[in-house]
Amino acid sequence: MNKIKVFILLFTIGFLSFSSLGQTTKFRFKVVDGSNGKSITNGIISYEDSLGNFLKYTKIDSNFINDDVPLQSLKISINSIDYHTYSENLKPPFQGVKTFFMKRDSSYLLNDVVVVAKNYNYLPDTISLKVKDLRQTSDVKIEDVLKRFPGIKVDASGQIFYRNKPVETVLLDGENLMESNYKLATQNINVGEIEEIEAYDHFSENSIIAGLGSSTLTAINLKYTRKFSYTQSGNAGVGVVDQNLNGYLLNSNSIINTKIVKTFALFSSNNVGENKSAINYSDYRNKSPLYENLPAFPMSYGGTFPNEGKLKLNRNNQLSGTLNNIFKLHTKLTLKTFSNYLSDDFSNIISNITHYNLPGNSFSTSDDYGFQTSPQKWGQSFVVKYQASPFLILEGKYYLNNGTINYQSNQLINQKTGFQSDQLSKLKDYYIEAQSTIKLGKKSAFQLLYQNLSSNNSVNLEMNYSQPLSKQISQVVLQNYQEYHLTGKWINVFVPKMLITETWYQYLDLNQELSINTNNPSLFREYRNTIRQEAKGNIYGWVYRGVVEALNLDIINNGIISNYQKWNTSFDLNSKVLGHLFNIQYSNQLIPDYRKYFIKDTLILDSRNKRIDSLQTYFATSEKWNLSISNPNSSNFKYELSYNYNKLNGNFYSNSILTDYFTIQKNQWQNYLSTQMTINGEIGYYISTIAVNLKLTGSHSTFRFKNSINNGLLRNNLSTNDELTINAKSGYLKAFNFYEAFSIGKNSFENQYSIFTNTTYKNLLQLYFKKNKWKSFVQINSYQFYTGEKFLHFINAGFEVISRDKKITYTLDAQNMLNIKDRSFISINDYSRTEYKNFLVGRSILLKVEFSF
Repeated sequence: MNKIKVFILLFTIGFLSFSSLGQTTKFRFKVVDGSNGKSITNGIISYEDSLGNFLKYTKIDSNFINDDVPLQSLKISINSIDYHTYSENLKPPFQGVKTFFMKRDSSYLLNDVVVVAKNYNYLPDTISLKVKDLRQTSDVKIEDVLKRFPGIKVDASGQIFYRNKPVETVLLDGENLMESNYKLATQNINVGEIEEIEAYDHFSENSIIAGLGSSTLTAINLKYTRKFSYTQSGNAGVGVVDQNLNGYLLNSNSIINTKIVKTFALFSSNNVGENKSAINYSDYRNKSPLYENLPAFPMSYGGTFPNEGKLKLNRNNQLSGTLNNIFKLHTKLTLKTFSNYLSDDFSNIISNITHYNLPGNSFSTSDDYGFQTSPQKWGQSFVVKYQASPFLILEGKYYLNNGTINYQSNQLINQKTGFQSDQLSKLKDYYIEAQSTIKLGKKSAFQLLYQNLSSNNSVNLEMNYSQPLSKQISQVVLQNYQEYHLTGKWINVFVPKMLITETWYQYLDLNQELSINTNNPSLFREYRNTIRQEAKGNIYGWVYRGVVEALNLDIINNGIISNYQKWNTSFDLNSKVLGHLFNIQYSNQLIPDYRKYFIKDTLILDSRNKRIDSLQTYFATSEKWNLSISNPNSSNFKYELSYNYNKLNGNFYSNSILTDYFTIQKNQWQNYLSTQMTINGEIGYYISTIAVNLKLTGSHSTFRFKNSINNGLLRNNLSTNDELTINAKSGYLKAFNFYEAFSIGKNSFENQYSIFTNTTYKNLLQLYFKKNKWKSFVQINSYQFYTGEKFLHFINAGFEVISRDKKITYTLDAQNMLNIKDRSFISINDYSRTEYKNFLVGRSILLKVEFSF
């Protein structure tokens, strides 16, 4: 009932908030094919004022459009699949119905049986906008523009979300050249190289699946300004870092874009803390469906600290390279090759004090330690696609991931126990995939998918305890993992666009083994059978999707045999009601989390915590609700409200100890129950006369979880978080642009034995001034990390001079020039509170040359 009340409240606020601002007039028009006079009902029309400032856009989804437009001179641009862009200047008053005639673009027609260029997606779910309609003076890379594309969000790591769903693919002129590492493209391609951005809500590279309209994936397509081009861009720089002339950076990316071959090559090397790869240097595996079931590696790969990613200046020395190719060998045959390499030397020094507050046993430990990690990783994959006929597509993939990491640490515990470690980790992953798609008629298709993943990991660990223990420990950890999938899927279109069904059957055979010093290995095996029925479609603007899944699991976990049967259900519904976008999602399903129910012989390198034999005997069940409402980005005022609820329940048995000095819990049966609720709100207003965007965002979340041990309640935990951000950004002022954001966040944690409140203030100010061939900018950041600390300030300032041909830019860049000093950070869990002291570094002045040819 509370969930329904919250949703009704959000829905009511949305309706009351929506209003039309400014003087407008009605504009009635239709868009037709200039060759045959037939109406065009798929596309987008954007409006600009006489100064070229973007005003609004409207989706073309019917034969006749009746639109509200500002009462002033307008420039309109019409984009539709398979047609050239149409532009025209108009002046009010608008009388009668105006007809726009579009010219077909023959370069996007079908060629034999292969769908090329644009026709690879479900066309009615496409939004297209010109880069010039979104671009601002301060934009450098295409990622900057994507952040303002309607419906797109880009998080801090570069992950893209479209209509609240993660984007799986970013295409370059219709080709998937990046696979899951699309950040290499969005964070490196100069904004001037892209003419148009297209977003797809029902995307598939498979033309048979695309034709049926059954895909629920999202994708972005970046269209180049030229169809056949070679571009070379990057930057090089040297400078002073922490009073030494030792800073350097070099970045280069090359793009070859032709009809037959597409190539993306990236090279980067620096020692100023920039992670120019799309890979987290402390984790070999990317976020990829390849590793959906793979458990966490049993050893920590090394250093993390609370402000990681903010101030890494001169902490790491990184070298990375990527080479991706697509070869159009024949109209029916395509070959893709992907290669990447990464190495990164990283070091840091940390101090911390941890306070443990347990029933009847409270104590503190302190640590001072330094560490250095040296990872190396390379990967390679081959993808081949053969469209034998309009009714058959064959695809295959081979992937190899290989890496090593050396981790060294020096640690002092309670100023008494000295500890040194030298850890060498190796991993190697092999993955093969084969898929066939058969079209059974105009309205159905069958897919057969085979997948096999093999992973081999090893760790050699040398630990040396100095006084007072004087003890050496050598350990070898081996982990082997084998996963085999066989999936059959039948797709049937009963009513085009309105009712599409998919019937799945999937078989999984999974084996894993872990051993320490090659003795007494932990063995685990799972057999999973899944039958799934899915129905989806679009009924008069109501886009729905419902799934019922029968899941059967047979588990053999170190001789313990278990069977689980579960009905998983989920549905989501999207619609546009009275000009408002509405979305509701629900799911209730079993969560097979291998990180919990795999027996772990885990060593944590702080020398205090050794955890053995953690065995989950029941799987966690997750129940989720997601509700959201927003108005489309077609007026000056915009808002978006959302409500999320997640409940997780699971049980497991474990045996844990805390060093040889303190025993916390042994032979425990634990129950984990958590509920999490989050409310997010965002409102924005665009002042067209001065081209300024104002936005207010806020969120509130509560996280409740309890721990029960041996059928007795140990503790109830409550964590709350509130955050509010106000920002303003200029849009299209001719010389001066600014961006300012102020945010305040408060989070608290409490249970029977501990309480902690943290308030964080952040302020960001960016100022840009551009005149002719030069531009200056200043960025100031202020942080107060927790209550009681003074503000910590960072500054980044620069001056740019652009060459006459606009191909070379000279930049003087100064970073973090204010009060850098030792700072403390807090982390907490349900029984301890840790205070970290992190020694910040990061004063630098760099002279850079940016080039683009």
